[in-house]
Amino acid sequence: MKETYEFTKEGEFAVTEISGQKFGLRKWTWGEHNALTAQCTKFNQLTGEAIVDMQHFNEQLLLKTVFYKNEDRFVPFTIEEVKGMDGQLGERLFQLTAKFNLVSGIEAKNL
Repeated sequence: MKETYEFTKEGEFAVTEISGQKFGLRKWTWGEHNALTAQCTKFNQLTGEAIVDMQHFNEQLLLKTVFYKNEDRFVPFTIEEVKGMDGQLGERLFQLTAKFNLVSGIEAKNL
């Protein structure tokens, strides 16, 4: 079953609701994307092969782009909150922010 999310604009955030909780998604910059990619990439010196730490990338993507609404403001998650998050919620938020930040503008219109 495909889930559908509606978004409204609140300041710099695209806001949606999941299970009664409001979440704000923030577009990251190209520089932030490149810095995180570089931070998560290690090179095997024997083979020259690049290895990406996807766990770290995914966690940092959520930390940098997803915020939860607390009273009247959006608050960033802590790494402990991300690591301890309910798996289904974490996957939903990751899928939303990945579509919001990692796809072309044409595809992003169909979130």
